[in-house]
Amino acid sequence: MTPDRVLIVDDEPQMLGIIEYIFAKAGYETRTAPDAETACAAVRREVFDAAILDVMLPRSSGLTLCQRIHEVSLIPVIFLSALGTAEERVAGFEAGADDYIVKPFNARELLLRTKAVLARYRGAADEVIEVGSVRLFPRSNAVIVGTRRVQLSDYETRLLVTLARRLGEPVAWRDLVAAVWLTDAPETGKEMLKTTVYRLRGKLGSSPDLIQAVRGAGYMMPSVTEVSPNVTRS
Repeated sequence: MTPDRVLIVDDEPQMLGIIEYIFAKAGYETRTAPDAETACAAVRREVFDAAILDVMLPRSSGLTLCQRIHEVSLIPVIFLSALGTAEERVAGFEAGADDYIVKPFNARELLLRTKAVLARYRGAADEVIEVGSVRLFPRSNAVIVGTRRVQLSDYETRLLVTLARRLGEPVAWRDLVAAVWLTDAPETGKEMLKTTVYRLRGKLGSSPDLIQAVRGAGYMMPSVTEVSPNVTRS
């Protein structure tokens, strides 16, 4: 069985060596990088199963590096940083991290949490929904648009999955509200749905027409990219 390959990024040589030793001793294949540029080059050149990033890196922060990695790869990212306030941890998760561990750390905890993150991703890989250049990973709440990885909320994921499974078919707004919020549609349901669609289109960037409003019916995900005469943006 091929060992998992982990990219470790830290600008302190001693810390980089310690983390590499921990993973290598546990049977992982490791690569190291002292800065964001070296790490990005490695991700483009090689295939990794996970990345362990420091937040404070020279020239470009680990937060920015996390986002750059996810532009080209779906691998999970774990921050291992001395920055440990609630605000700093939240910033890490908002940048796309799958876990955040504060230094000083326990080696066994680091390995167990990395193993748990990898297990979640392998479970998420069981299902991939593809529509054109868009790939949706429901269990990990992620979508890849072209080469760009976008993290979704539970609501956004359920909305895309519902539309993708009824490709080319208009879905009534009440049915969407029931599927997305797991409840009967309240009076405010239509506005809730409209707001979620608006935010999701923004995240999809160059593919906003993936979600189209059908006048008098609801929303649909077309089987073709062209907007048909009875379909409008709303």
